Amino acid sequence: MRLRLAFIAFATTLACVSPASALDHPTDTSNDRWVEVSGEGSVSAAPDFARVTLGVTSTGKTAGEAMTANAKAANALVSLIKSEGIAPADIQTSAVSISPMFSQPVHGQETAPTITGYSVSNNVAVTVREIARLGGLLDKAVGAGANSIDGVSFGHNNVSDLLDKARPVAVADARRKAEIYAAAGGAKLGRLMTLTEDGGSRPPIAFSRAFAAGAPAPIEAGEDKITLTVTTRFELTQ
Repeated sequence: MRLRLAFIAFATTLACVSPASALDHPTDTSNDRWVEVSGEGSVSAAPDFARVTLGVTSTGKTAGEAMTANAKAANALVSLIKSEGIAPADIQTSAVSISPMFSQPVHGQETAPTITGYSVSNNVAVTVREIARLGGLLDKAVGAGANSIDGVSFGHNNVSDLLDKARPVAVADARRKAEIYAAAGGAKLGRLMTLTEDGGSRPPIAFSRAFAAGAPAPIEAGEDKITLTVTTRFELTQ
């Protein structure tokens, strides 16, 4: 009788609390019968754009001579990129460097190396919105003077939308695991007590090789697998 009266009193008190006030209170996690598991959700999607870094390196006997030669080559490269329909906002200088070149000492001699000239490099990061055109752009860039090409990476315009598709998959995976553990322990799965998202990720995709003039370089974008993990705690009941 005492237990029933206590329950009635509790129910009456709860009925007097407004829904807004109830939401202000954290979830009760004091139950000592629970199971905590992680769940993983993944979605695959073809990338929307590609990024590549193109560069020109020039040499000269003096720093000024090397800079002049490099500026000419870099301007020609950027002009070529723009002529291929790449928007100025998708072209960004990523690195400019100048460094001396030293003579190589003859074996057995202890003479100090001397500066024989200078090397200047200018690299631009380019975002290509039409991936199918990337191979042709790389070949034309080499023809315009690019003598370095860094790895190609791919990206998505709406990563949030992809993650939204993966989230219910991750929760369902966590519930499936929790039900297996509950059944193995002779219990039933109750309410979801807590849920934490551990973040989304996708494997980095890189492509690096030497390009020669001729047929367009083959570029295969494939699909990215975007994955996120959630950590959940479910109540266990009899």
